[in-house]
Amino acid sequence: MSRRLVLHVGAMKSGTSFIQSRLFANKRMLLTERDILVPGMNWLSQVMAARDVLGSGEQQWAKMAGKVHAHEGTSVISMEYLGPVRPVVAQRVAATFPDHAIEVVVTARDLNRTIAAMWQETVQNGRTWTFADYLAGIEAWRPGHRDAIEPPEAGRTFWRQQNLVRIARTWGELAPVTVVTVPPPGAPRELLWERFCSLLGTAPTGFAPARMDNESVGAASTLVIRRLNELLNEAGLPFPEGTDLRKGVLAKQVLAARKSAEPAIGLPVAPWVVAHAAHLVSALSEAGVSLVGSWDDLTPVDVPGVDPASLDSAEVLDAAIAGLAGFLAAQIRESA
Repeated sequence: MSRRLVLHVGAMKSGTSFIQSRLFANKRMLLTERDILVPGMNWLSQVMAARDVLGSGEQQWAKMAGKVHAHEGTSVISMEYLGPVRPVVAQRVAATFPDHAIEVVVTARDLNRTIAAMWQETVQNGRTWTFADYLAGIEAWRPGHRDAIEPPEAGRTFWRQQNLVRIARTWGELAPVTVVTVPPPGAPRELLWERFCSLLGTAPTGFAPARMDNESVGAASTLVIRRLNELLNEAGLPFPEGTDLRKGVLAKQVLAARKSAEPAIGLPVAPWVVAHAAHLVSALSEAGVSLVGSWDDLTPVDVPGVDPASLDSAEVLDAAIAGLAGFLAAQIRESA
């Protein structure tokens, strides 16, 4: 039996958490019934292994690689941290599996939805950029149109993670690359999973559902977290200090639970986003990647919701009080 590695490298906010949670929720079934190995005890295992190889470490990455080497069939590693790596790191990853047929998978979402999702995620990760500053930085530092003499940090950070052409070219030097497009709003919820399973070589049916641990938050809650980040920075406690509490509890549990009570972050499609999306499809096609899905899925669409700057202060205050109450309740229960 041939050894095969499906290496899913992102991009961020392109259904990666959905895919990863489904894989690990069905880890045992995949191995025993379909001969597909998902190495690591849980998602965090692959996170630690990826961080290891990114930092030239050995222990965690070698441990996961050893499990892959011991399996005779298909293995799948899904970790978006590997997407934007430098070529030397990609070569290090590929060289770990000399006896495997490696297939690199890049999931891709339309740029406008990605921008809105990425801002609230970066705020959850300790950033303090306003939405307006974030948008301006992304536009100024977009590939091929870098107008800023000094790159705005927001733009540089976004495009490091979301330059799909560069990701595809870096990995394409080492292995075949397939782009899997995230279906547009209104598509069947399972369609992305069906597309991913087609690359694994297994039927998409028979899988247990999985809890989603990377829930987004509403516009008001995002503003609360952003201001909290500023205050913690001033107190000498910059991110990642307190990550388990500020992101794991406050954001992902408490504030995410009230998402339906808040307006979402909205974003109409700007002309430059349309132009970039067209360039992206053209460049990926020229790069010779395979496609699962449709290039039309990458056509930018308006994100319904509000500009966070337009929110009434009372809405932000409500979110802050709800966050404080929920956070305290979680800590009281934990200490009981």
